[in-house]
Amino acid sequence: MAGKKKGKKGKKKVNEYQLRRDLRKQAHRRDTELDEKMEKSKQEVTQYPEEIRLGGIEGGGTQSTLVIMDGKGTPLTEIKGPETNHWALGMDETAARINAMVERGKEQLGIPESVPLDSLGLCLSGCEEEDTNRLLEETIRTKYPNVAKNYFISSDTLGSLRTALDTSGIVLIAGTGSNALMINTDGKVVGCGGWGHMMGDEGSAYWLTYRACKYVFNDIDGLIPAPEPISYVWPALRVFFNASDRKDMLQHLYVNFEKSKFAGFAKQIAIGCEEKDPLCIHLMKENGVLLAKHVVALARKAHSTLKLGHGGLQIICVGSVWKSWEHMKDAFLNEIHDSNVIDELTLLRLTTSAAVGACYVAAEKIDWAFTKPYKDNVETFYHYNRKNYVKPVVKIESKPILVLCNTAKES
Repeated sequence: MAGKKKGKKGKKKVNEYQLRRDLRKQAHRRDTELDEKMEKSKQEVTQYPEEIRLGGIEGGGTQSTLVIMDGKGTPLTEIKGPETNHWALGMDETAARINAMVERGKEQLGIPESVPLDSLGLCLSGCEEEDTNRLLEETIRTKYPNVAKNYFISSDTLGSLRTALDTSGIVLIAGTGSNALMINTDGKVVGCGGWGHMMGDEGSAYWLTYRACKYVFNDIDGLIPAPEPISYVWPALRVFFNASDRKDMLQHLYVNFEKSKFAGFAKQIAIGCEEKDPLCIHLMKENGVLLAKHVVALARKAHSTLKLGHGGLQIICVGSVWKSWEHMKDAFLNEIHDSNVIDELTLLRLTTSAAVGACYVAAEKIDWAFTKPYKDNVETFYHYNRKNYVKPVVKIESKPILVLCNTAKES
């Protein structure tokens, strides 16, 4: 009896509340250990993201740029190359140029030629159609299988937009050629222009040169008088193209036509604007109106949320023609104002290559994520608000211009 009683006394009574506390502590320790293991596993996965290699090519009508990034989104190298528009070059030559640029990039980074990039974004002039984009990818894969594992191909406008904005906005390219593209807030893409020099390119360097030639030819023929004297433009054309008369110009217009070289005369028009030449100023004003019309055309199809955000409609302005903004500014803004379509807009310029945006879409192609510094990639150069805008009175000042030839008429 005594032993049995003692046994009862020796049996420890369970404290239910203490047991619950102990179980909670054990569960907490397990959760903590599991979190530590998961964090360690995550670190092991992301410890070497730089081993991922992402490429992006921005291809225009004059030159192309390749940027290669690591998995953290850090640019490792930048390569300059020739134009990569397959409509002008053909698929084989375009693929060869892309391969050559990637090979040079790999060489600079010490990557074996046989090791393909994980993903390559090609945002090229002329790549607006899915069928031809697929053909370009097939050509590269067949002829140069070590370029990349994955591809994303689209127009050069998309690369510019994705360099600056995460989702929606407008890109207006005015370089050798011109093109405009808008991504609406629902993701739908709307374009304006981009039809090449035979059917478009209004507002571009090509268009400026073409328009200058047309004014000169018509004026000398007596068909249509130029809106301003051709005393600067015609001599400048003759010097630039090494032509003694209009017949010498024909080879540059037809047999030996090179769009980028032809468009190069636009620099002389910009110089003429600095020298206050009336016809050059007139050409730039026309250019400003046409670029504004691209914006208005897209704005009519823009969702209200795109136009009512901070700063209004966001427009990424790309291309060398925008260097002459001060000469196009008043005509551009007056056209925007008179359209009654846009209450507010912000004009932005890229501070880095649009090849960066091509890398971004290349990363998204393989679902690889990293922080993208969009705000660091752009700067604002003009903000328009309808409420505060006062239409300027445009005056054209004339002063003596250095004449490069003895006469503005054909010899």
